[in-house]
Amino acid sequence: MKTVPLVVSRIQSAWLARSEKERRVVLLAALIALPLFFYMLLWIPLAARVAHWQHVLPKQRATLSVMRHEAALVHSLRAHVGHAPTGTALLSLIQQQAQLRAIGGMLNELSPRGSHKAEAVFSKVPFNGLVRFLAGLGARGVEPAHVELTPAGVGLVSGSVILVVH
Repeated sequence: MKTVPLVVSRIQSAWLARSEKERRVVLLAALIALPLFFYMLLWIPLAARVAHWQHVLPKQRATLSVMRHEAALVHSLRAHVGHAPTGTALLSLIQQQAQLRAIGGMLNELSPRGSHKAEAVFSKVPFNGLVRFLAGLGARGVEPAHVELTPAGVGLVSGSVILVVH
């Protein structure tokens, strides 16, 4: 316990042993070094973190906005769940949903595969639009049984989807 007062007294005696000119030089050096240490140890890292979050936060807010919009779409689709169609009503529903999701022009072929199945062939359809199309059908009891897609450009896919009534 006596080590702290002993160290303080040694520092004090060493300080008083210096000449007035040496003490002024040491104080001036400390006054110059203290703001530099503050700048290097605190300010630079804080400024870097602020710059990082100023860059990242708008992107995260935009992502959150999209997710909230998609969540509202899912809720509205769940509210419109109806009875699953069969036969020609199934083909009609698929065409209707494709037109509703603005991908009807990319639906190249639509053919029945029995009374509860159909195959839809798409060309260069936006992937997000295709997902919304499939979600809309899923809300009505029609789900994809087999999907074959290939990239057809940035954000675009081509391929076929076998749809089944559940």
